[in-house]
Amino acid sequence: MKKLLAGAAAVALVASGAWCEAGEAHETLKAHTLETSVGNISFGAWGRSTFNIGREMSSTKITATSTAKGEAAVSAGTSAITAYEAAKKAGTLTALSAYGVTTVNCEDDGSNLEAYATAVGTYAAVSALTNNTITAAQVEAYGTQVGQAAAGAVITKMLKAQEKDESSSRGYAELAPDWSYGSRVGFWIVGRTPDEKFGFDLNLDADARSLFVHKLWDSDESSDDTNYNEDGKYAVAIGDQAKIWGKFDLPLDLQSKIAFGRMRENELRGSIGDFGQRESSYVKSEDDIFQEIWTATGLFADLRAGEDSALKGLYINGAIDIAGTLGGESATDADSDKSVSFYKAMRNAQAGIGYTIPSLLQVKAQYWGDSIDESNYRYEVSKYADARTAGFGMNDYYGRMEVGIDYLGNMGGAKSFNDPAFDRHANPNANLIELGFKVPIVTDKDLRDYDPEKFYNWYSCLGTMGIVKEGGLLYKAHVWGGQGTSNLKQYSYGLVNMSKGDGANIIMAGVDALAEVCANGYGKQDVFIGLSAAYNITNASAEGNMKSGLSVSDLSLQQHNIAAEVYVKKTFAANNYMFTGVAGNWTIQSMKGCVNDIVDLEYTGKATKFYMPIGVEMFF
Repeated sequence: MKKLLAGAAAVALVASGAWCEAGEAHETLKAHTLETSVGNISFGAWGRSTFNIGREMSSTKITATSTAKGEAAVSAGTSAITAYEAAKKAGTLTALSAYGVTTVNCEDDGSNLEAYATAVGTYAAVSALTNNTITAAQVEAYGTQVGQAAAGAVITKMLKAQEKDESSSRGYAELAPDWSYGSRVGFWIVGRTPDEKFGFDLNLDADARSLFVHKLWDSDESSDDTNYNEDGKYAVAIGDQAKIWGKFDLPLDLQSKIAFGRMRENELRGSIGDFGQRESSYVKSEDDIFQEIWTATGLFADLRAGEDSALKGLYINGAIDIAGTLGGESATDADSDKSVSFYKAMRNAQAGIGYTIPSLLQVKAQYWGDSIDESNYRYEVSKYADARTAGFGMNDYYGRMEVGIDYLGNMGGAKSFNDPAFDRHANPNANLIELGFKVPIVTDKDLRDYDPEKFYNWYSCLGTMGIVKEGGLLYKAHVWGGQGTSNLKQYSYGLVNMSKGDGANIIMAGVDALAEVCANGYGKQDVFIGLSAAYNITNASAEGNMKSGLSVSDLSLQQHNIAAEVYVKKTFAANNYMFTGVAGNWTIQSMKGCVNDIVDLEYTGKATKFYMPIGVEMFF
C-alpha cells in the first residue's frame, strides 16, 4: 500500500496533473466507488513489473606485500618454525617440557597464533641455550624475539594465501523490482460512512513467486525461521493497510482519529520518495527524510487542530504496536502466546508532533521506538543474536529521535504534491524542500559494532522536488549523509574483523537526482524523456586490534556506487505507463592497511552492470 498510494498520487501528478487535464483520472476514481445506504465503498487494483536484460562484470584483486620488517621476520621466523615442526614430528619436544617447551599446532585461521609463536620462540631459546650460543640471562629476550619473527612469518603466509586476481562476466535477464520478486499485483478497498467519520482500509498484495513458492506460517517450523514481516511476501498477503478507524470531534475545534489494526500513517512522513518507475540504485526514500507511523498490529491515535482553533496547524500522533512476540512464534501454533508485555509494546511505540505555518513551513519531531530484543517483530529472531550473546539487550537501544522541517513557501498553501489542496494551475512552478535529521538512542556505544547503519551516530537527508510547467519538467533530488561506527567486518570483504571497542569511523554520503521532461508538450502530452543518476560513497578509517590478535594501522576503506539511467515513458489511461531505457551501475571498492607492521594488505574490487529495462505500471 505504501507504493500504491504514494506511487499513484505521484504518477497521477506526472501523468495527468502536471502537464495535462486530470479529468480522466477523476472519472476513473468515480467509476470505482459504490454508493450504498450506509456509506461508500471504493476499490481498485494495481500491477507493476520490469524486465531487465543486460551484462554484468566484476573483478577482485587482493595483494599482501611484505614490509622490510616483514621480510626480516619471514627469514628468521621461517627457519625457527621449520626447526620446531621437525622436533615436534620427531617427538623430542616432550623431553624439553621441563624448560617450558610445549607442543602447539597452529590453527589455519591463526586463532592460536600467540600460543604457537610463544612455543616456537621458547623452543628456539632452549635450543640456543643448550648449544651455548646464548646465556641463561638472554633466554627470555631471545625467545620473545624469535616468537615475534615466527608470528610474522605465519601472518605473512596467512595473508598471502588470500591473494587473488580474478574477474567474471555474464549476460543476464531478471525481473525487477526485487522487493516484489519482479512483479506485484495488488488490490485495495476502502469504506466510508456518508459523514466520513468512520471507515476501513484494506489492501492485498501478490508477488510474482506466489504461485510457485509456498512459505506461509507453518506450526512445525522452528520459531527462528518464522518472520511475520517477511514470510508473507511469498504469497497473497495483507499489504500495508488492514485497519478500522473513526474520527471524533472534540472541544476547541479539535478532531481525533483512532485506528485499530495494521497501518501506515503518512501525515508527517517525508513526501519526496524514490524514482518509482525506474530501477536506479542507491536512491533514498521518503522515510529517509522522516519516517511514517507503522504498526503491524496495534492502536493509532492522533489529534488535529481545525481551521478555527487557537491551535491551528498543530498535529500530534502516536501508535502502540502489540505484535512484538509474533517475530518468534507461529500464528498457527495453538500454544503460541498472541500477546506481548505492555512494557515491550511501549518500547515499540511511536509518537510524533508537527506544526504547520500555511504557505511557509512545517516543523516536526518524533520518537520511533525499537529494540534488539528477540521478541521485536521487525526483525528475524537471529537478527541481533550475536549482540545478545555478547551481553547486549533491550535497554542498550531504544530506537531513535527524528526532527524535520519542510519549506512550503513555493507550494501555494499545500503541504506536498500529494496534498488535495495542491493546485497545479495556481502553482505551475511549485517546489518542495524537506530536511530530516535522525539520531539513534544507543546507550552502549559498543553496540554500534554490530550494525553501523542501524546504530549510526547520526543521519540526515535533504530532499527537493518540483515542477516547471513551461517545458513540462519534473525534477527531484536527495542529498544525504551519516556517520557510523563498525568493526568493518561487513565492509572489508572478510579481510578485517576488528575487536570489540576497536571499531572504525565510517562516513556515508550521497546524492541522487532525476529530471523528466515532456517530449510532446504541444500535443497529447503522453511521452516523457527522463534522466536519473546517483552517487554514494562510504569512507572508513581505523587503527586497532583484529579479533585474531593482529593489529591494523593506517587502515582506509572506500566504496563508490554510481548509477545512471536514460529512459522514455509513455503514459496511457491517466495513471498508467510503460517505459524503456538504458541503465548502468558501477561499484568501485578499495581498502588498504598495514597488519602488524609486517604486511601491507590491499584490496580492490569493481562491479559493472549495463542493462535495458522494459517496464509497466498500472492503476485501475
